[in-house]
This record gives sequence, C-alpha cells and structure tokens, in this order.
Amino acid sequence: MKQALLAIPLLAACSGPPDMQVVRDHGGHIRAEVARTGGRKEGPVRFFDASGALRTTGSYVRDSRNGAWVTTDPAGDTLAIVTFRMGKKDGLQGYWSPSGQLLRLEQFHGGQPDGPLYRFFADGTPRQITWYRRGVPDGPYLEWYKVDSNSVAITAGRFHAGERTGRWTWFYGNGRPQRQGTYLQGEPTGEWRWWEANGSLASARHYPPPDR
Repeated sequence: MKQALLAIPLLAACSGPPDMQVVRDHGGHIRAEVARTGGRKEGPVRFFDASGALRTTGSYVRDSRNGAWVTTDPAGDTLAIVTFRMGKKDGLQGYWSPSGQLLRLEQFHGGQPDGPLYRFFADGTPRQITWYRRGVPDGPYLEWYKVDSNSVAITAGRFHAGERTGRWTWFYGNGRPQRQGTYLQGEPTGEWRWWEANGSLASARHYPPPDR
C-alpha cells in the first residue's frame, strides 16, 4: 500500500534553476530546505526535526503543495503519505503507526473527502468505515467501539447527503442490539426500541414523520 501511494506522480513546473533556501531554528539547526524560483516555492522541500533527522519530504508547484508528501519516524519508517493537487488533498491518503500498522486510509478529491474512509485500531481491527461524496457522508457507515479487551460495540447505519437515513442499529459489546430505529431526512421516525444487555426489551417509542 505504501509503495502504491508513493508511485503517485509528482508534478513540477520550473522556470529556471531553483535556489535552495535553508531555514534554521534559534539554535542554528536546519529545520527545512525549500526550493525557490523567482521568489516562489517551486520544487522539492524537506523538513527535519530538532535532532536533524529527516521527517517530511514533498514538493511545491507555484507555492502550492503538490504530489505526495511523505512523513517518516526517526527510524525512517513511513507514518503518512498525503497527496495534493495544487494545494488541495487529492487521491489516496494513508497513515500508519510506528509499528507499521495502517491506521487510516481515505480518498479525497479537490480538497474534500470523496470515497471511502477506513480507520483501524492499533491492533489492526476495524474502527470505522464511512463513505463520503463531495465532502459529506453519503453511503454505509460502520463504527466499532472497544468496550474492554474482549468486547466491541458497533454502530451500523447509512447516510444520505450528510443526514442519517434508513435503519440504524447500535450493538452492545456482546453482540446484542442496544437500540434500533429508522431515520428519515436525518430525524428519527417510526418505531424505535431499546434493549437491556441481556436481550430483554427495555422500552419502545414511536416518532412521527419529520415536519419539513
């Protein structure tokens, strides 16, 4: 996955040989090296931590972040690959833990989430799946919550144009439903039910259709 993201081409447009600007902190340590052409950031850039280790590499085109920006830990392992198109996130974005576990993978277009978002716990188990369309949730939604080391609660539903729609269910860590009901235009409607953790019905309520 990391190799696939790194294969995203970097676009560059240069008008003459760039000058490398070196940025130092108050202690004189190099914190950044930036290519400039005609006063604008144009070309590769590198950022360093206080110890001098390279942490982030990327590229500018006409003062805008462009292409893949890669952040690594002090050991050189990749922590993030964020792709840009003229200053806006565009394409796949990936984030990893220092151990190499994928923590987050998401799709952007024109600076907005557009497509699936996947999040994972540090042990690799799923944490969230949300589909986006033009910056708002639109499609299936699943989220997992670790109640303790042996049980995981789940929320399952769906969004349409940023609003909850259809049947939503919340589950206890033991797998039994905790509550369930239907949304219409983002509002609860119809019969809703709540259960105890042992499966017995706790309460029920009927909601009228939304008044819009």
